[in-house]
Amino acid sequence: MDDDGSRRSLCTFCGVVDQVTITPAGKVRGTGSAGVCVKGAHYFQQHLGSRPQDVQRFTGPMLRSPYGWERVSWDYAIDMAADSILADRQDFGRDSLGFYGVGQMTTEALWIAKKFFQGHLGTNNICSNAEQCLANNAGGHELVFGNEGPFSCYDDYRHAEAIFFYGHNPAANHPTIFQRYVRQNRGAVKVVVDPRRTDTVDLLLADDPNNIHLPVRSGSDVLLNIGFARHLIDHDGWDPGYVAGHADPASAEQFLRFVRTGPFSADEIVARITPHGMDPADMRDRFVRAARLWTRDRVVSTSSVGINQTVGSAGVASILNLHLLTGHIGAPGRGHVRMAGQSNASAELAMGYSGRLLPFRMKVTEEVDRERMAGLWGLPSWRINPEPGLPVASFATSERLRTLFVFGTNPARNFPNLAKWRERMMDLCVVYIDSYYNPEIMEYADIVLPCRTKHETSGIFLNGERRLQYMEPVEEPGFEAWSDVRIVCEIARTIARRLTEEPPPATTGLDALLDVDELVAKGNADLDAHALDTAFSYPLDEYGEPLTEPIWDEIQAASRGFYNEFSHADGRPITLTDIRTGEGAQWAGERRYRPGSPFSGIRAADHRLATFHLPAEERLVPYQDRNRGGFVLITGRGAMGGKAVRRNNVAMFNSSTATGAANWPDTNFVYVNDSDAARLGITSGARVRLHNPIGSLECPAEITADVPPGHLYLSFHPDKADTHPNLLTSSDNIDPVTWQPLLKDTRVDLALVP
Repeated sequence: MDDDGSRRSLCTFCGVVDQVTITPAGKVRGTGSAGVCVKGAHYFQQHLGSRPQDVQRFTGPMLRSPYGWERVSWDYAIDMAADSILADRQDFGRDSLGFYGVGQMTTEALWIAKKFFQGHLGTNNICSNAEQCLANNAGGHELVFGNEGPFSCYDDYRHAEAIFFYGHNPAANHPTIFQRYVRQNRGAVKVVVDPRRTDTVDLLLADDPNNIHLPVRSGSDVLLNIGFARHLIDHDGWDPGYVAGHADPASAEQFLRFVRTGPFSADEIVARITPHGMDPADMRDRFVRAARLWTRDRVVSTSSVGINQTVGSAGVASILNLHLLTGHIGAPGRGHVRMAGQSNASAELAMGYSGRLLPFRMKVTEEVDRERMAGLWGLPSWRINPEPGLPVASFATSERLRTLFVFGTNPARNFPNLAKWRERMMDLCVVYIDSYYNPEIMEYADIVLPCRTKHETSGIFLNGERRLQYMEPVEEPGFEAWSDVRIVCEIARTIARRLTEEPPPATTGLDALLDVDELVAKGNADLDAHALDTAFSYPLDEYGEPLTEPIWDEIQAASRGFYNEFSHADGRPITLTDIRTGEGAQWAGERRYRPGSPFSGIRAADHRLATFHLPAEERLVPYQDRNRGGFVLITGRGAMGGKAVRRNNVAMFNSSTATGAANWPDTNFVYVNDSDAARLGITSGARVRLHNPIGSLECPAEITADVPPGHLYLSFHPDKADTHPNLLTSSDNIDPVTWQPLLKDTRVDLALVP
């Protein structure tokens, strides 16, 4: 607390993560470089000093019984969670356990959960929201540069001469960066690649009609970027010297031949990316003007969920190909900026939140990686499961799972193939860890463990420009709520005590006598009570919460030698004091890569040249070419419509569960292009049915020209009518590199309800 009574914390409602100050009068002020938007302001104003019933808080652990939900003690609830782990692991093996987390967890919590579930319990079924939203950004970066870490900073927007947004609506989803960094650079030409005419498009065209909207057909981002590359090559707009010095020669030769000889001229590209109803000559003019911008000296691009969930890692790689082709990397105003919807999604990527990854992007299938990680965790290497876990999308259809831990998110809404997933959850023991009562997930949960919420907990967050910052608690919870870190540590130590009280067959020397598979097959015989107790016993504060510093020191020490090493540019370890000072610390300094330096793989010493990525053939086919007769369903955050509707929707999206289901809208609307509506006899407000082989839903329609023909838009925002886009999305259509579901590659049919 400051001398004047002000309290400082972080706004963690998106990947920007910036500092806020709450005045003694309860006003919320953004005091960092970016500021605070309506999401953070809405949250703090709703929660500070609030009563639990006003914000639908859990006030203690709960257990489902034959008589309904019963309030229980923490000891009993932790015992039940430990029992479920031990029973299912004994009867069905370590693959029966699953963990699904959220990008709102602190970095310490992400580390502790990985160490417990993947290290000690041996399950690789450990995923998070990043695998549904940001994983393809990391996948594209790894395809081209060999690592997942971004090079650029938000400040690059200020220095750019041209800025490209791919599938990104920052005016609604990252408004502080959009206002302070993007719009204030009046000299830069901005290009928005998005089928919809979004708030970002409207504002940028109002600022300057020379800004460009490319309303390409959904699924044609890779094709567009190949067209840009062809234009640059044909008009001497690329940098042969940079390519010769920084790109693998074989991949460069193959890429250049592919682009030069394929059907990628401006006329051929425009014919394939132009939506129905748009003048191709208009699109050609916009395409050529945008392509020429890549010849400017300073170019910045940004991709977000729109492209991640559409064409995936190949789409992000196609953008990075252009940066490699032109040399726009690693200097002020040059590079690709990562923007995420989840505040700590970048930490999820660094911690390897995927069934195929270990922390720092090592692979579970590689023996040398398992040995390295096991050594860091103080475990024998055989304890880490060499078999990849499930993709998060496959949680819905796999028969492996028996017990699922859910931290701070809602799989009753977030999973593709949602109807199937809801059926599957009825067969699982679901341990739900969250702050707020959510009627959707409560239908499926069995054990509820209340955690501290954003303004009550402390911890480290890693934002999209590699900046580590510390969130201070603004107030203490007035009831029984623990941090995520404490909950995991208590479950781990309870299991250790249980193993001591009822010891399994002795494991001392057992691994030397038995085959590892035989040892693991003996249920819980492979668990080590002493190792569990030691690994999760940290110094505690006065409230019984594990202290951050020893956990951070453990993470920092483990990161050494990796590309994601949490150190300053001069190699000094980043300390907790560094993170708590000013606006935190940026790992590897202001810019990770500088011209003339080599790129790196997963380990910092793995120097390598960049690799041009050649897309698979299906990534060059817009969705409508594959979905003849159907519509492409575009999903996203936030409603369209009037300014008041959009503002309320943005404010409520991340905090809707916190303020209760009573504040949810009655229904969501599906937005239909006016020409499609006229063809089908649909008027505004009419009920329509969206259906495909996966599922169906009904909702009212809104008619708009802001959605192109052949496309529909439906928000993910919770509503009382259960209008979930994921009732229609597939759990089989996943990115081959990252396993992220391609939710926006969804075909639906549309019909008027009689």
